[in-house]
Amino acid sequence: MMKTALGVLLLLVTGQSINFFSLKQDIEIGTESAKEAEQSVSFIPSASLPNRYLSSIGSRIAQNHSLPSLKYQFRIVNSKEINSVGFPGGSIYVTRGMLEIASSDDELAAIAAHEMSHVASRHGTAQLSKLLLVQAPIKIAAGLPASEVWKDEISKLGISLGMDAPFLRYSREQELEAGLMAVRLLAEANYDPSAFRTLQEKIGEAQSSEPSRAPAFMFNHPQAQTLAPEIGEAIEQLASPTRRIRTVSEFRNFHSALLRLPAPSAKTASVAEADTRAGVPEQTFTHPMDYYQLSYPAGWQVTRTGDGAIIAPPEKNQSRAGNEINHGVMFDLFDVSVPDRSLTLEQATNRLIAFLRQRNQPPVDPRFVEPPVTSWLRVVPGAQTQTLISNEPALRTVMIGKSDSSSEPEVAWVVTRLYYQSLFYMVLVAPEDEFPTYQPVFEQIIRSVTFR
Repeated sequence: MMKTALGVLLLLVTGQSINFFSLKQDIEIGTESAKEAEQSVSFIPSASLPNRYLSSIGSRIAQNHSLPSLKYQFRIVNSKEINSVGFPGGSIYVTRGMLEIASSDDELAAIAAHEMSHVASRHGTAQLSKLLLVQAPIKIAAGLPASEVWKDEISKLGISLGMDAPFLRYSREQELEAGLMAVRLLAEANYDPSAFRTLQEKIGEAQSSEPSRAPAFMFNHPQAQTLAPEIGEAIEQLASPTRRIRTVSEFRNFHSALLRLPAPSAKTASVAEADTRAGVPEQTFTHPMDYYQLSYPAGWQVTRTGDGAIIAPPEKNQSRAGNEINHGVMFDLFDVSVPDRSLTLEQATNRLIAFLRQRNQPPVDPRFVEPPVTSWLRVVPGAQTQTLISNEPALRTVMIGKSDSSSEPEVAWVVTRLYYQSLFYMVLVAPEDEFPTYQPVFEQIIRSVTFR
């Protein structure tokens, strides 16, 4: 037991790659993620020409015997955003916006090969394993099968599934590995590996000219704007124009059919608006100076606090005093102005967390603390992920809280985004056993935030 625990801790300290999940569990996690995704996006019909053409390219690449035995399935999301997602197990979703920037079958193949490489390398569950490792090291060290704990631990960590799953944000090392594999897969399927470079350049151009179209892709793929030298070298070594597949007429038919597709539906156009129409959340909070607004569930009580508020289910926080809550969300603007320099999002978030922890210090001996301290917070190591708020960079930090008035730990999401010289922050909290119930509502509240 001690040797196993020590080995787990060493892996954590050294950053060595580790994956607690089996290939079968990759498929289970991918299936759950796909179910979540289908609640927030609209797809074009699977039998349509664009979907069949993309699937045929993916099938050709999948014939490579070096790939694990998975069923790669492609679906096109009817959205103008530039994005693609490869869920563990083989479900790959590509937006029509991503496909529309491609100008050849080689570039379509580059899109498919890139996501297939992430799936084949099992990068998603490797990232998920890191989060579980820091949250549940004792369970892992004890040898408890991951299949018995992964859903429970994902909920405790506040890890969402679907298109916004934080474990699909890859490290730079994983992005390099996927890029090198994609280039090789393209060459071995007789596609032009140079298409990987041209596709990346187009994504970078789109990000510069229309930044609102590709924020999710840029976050999930941290090397998407610049081609790594190692990938450039691999392209030069493997490029062989004489053996390329040339299907110009078929690609033109694909592209024409893609452009004729119906316009994206309201469901895909705005997840926040779709959530509101679905009934949760239903009411809107607006900042006194109209700096920002957000939506929240009907019936929740609002207590304004300066530039923000506490919004919570009725009768859930009666045992708490002042601004303390154990169910609901509190949000405000936190001053992070510093003379002669600007703080990064990470630096500003660290200041906020230090402030929150100072307000929630654990008592050494309550008898000698004036006034008595009743709660404390700690950050879950490694459980900080990048996300988006109103199409701008944001961070979500997972914290565990404990109150003397309650014997049960509480899970808190601290979500932060820079706003001029301030930091907009949200603390979304619920008892550990109830957090999975509140998590979908919290996610909808976060998505609903808009800034002036």
